Amino acid sequence: MKILVFGGTFNPPHLGHQLMVEQVLSKSIDGIVFDQLWLLPVGQHSFSKNFVSNNHRLAMLSLMMESLFENNSSLKDKVFIEKYELEREEESQTFSTLEALSGKYPEHEFSFLIGSDNLAKFHLWHDYQLMLKKYPFYVYPRVSFSFSLLHEGMKALDGFPKMEVSSTKVREAFMNNTSLNDLLDDKVINYIKDNKLYVTDQIS
Repeated sequence: MKILVFGGTFNPPHLGHQLMVEQVLSKSIDGIVFDQLWLLPVGQHSFSKNFVSNNHRLAMLSLMMESLFENNSSLKDKVFIEKYELEREEESQTFSTLEALSGKYPEHEFSFLIGSDNLAKFHLWHDYQLMLKKYPFYVYPRVSFSFSLLHEGMKALDGFPKMEVSSTKVREAFMNNTSLNDLLDDKVINYIKDNKLYVTDQIS
């Protein structure tokens, strides 16, 4: 199967992430239709980001998936959570993860999904040039982040609706005590409130 891996802190998973999942699974990209998308929450982040516990992030991802499936039942057998990086003590490295997944599931073809906001620092990713030679990378458009820094081996998803929601906007909404309704799924909002998350600067 053709598997698209979508990595992130998901701290918390927001409506922008949800949009990306829905869009990339609903369209053919250069004649390719992905069979599944695997959400890959990072464990220890390369750029020293702090975020809430793994259990909370997994719970919120599961709630986001519930809403995805309620909105589009055809996605139910296409979206999964991959815990590989959460189950390791080592710092998360995308290339090492893709190599490990390819070794564990040789019957699958793996690609990776990032937002255009990642392009500015992509050259800092471990073994990024080798990674781009071995695995296709798809870049989703985000507001205020162009495709100008696209690397060879990447495919810009032109024509897709731009993602406007960001962790920065979510963080600002928490700090200013403003509405989260246009940023997070209702289920995720209720979970955050019930568990008193993000009462400090735990979003990155």
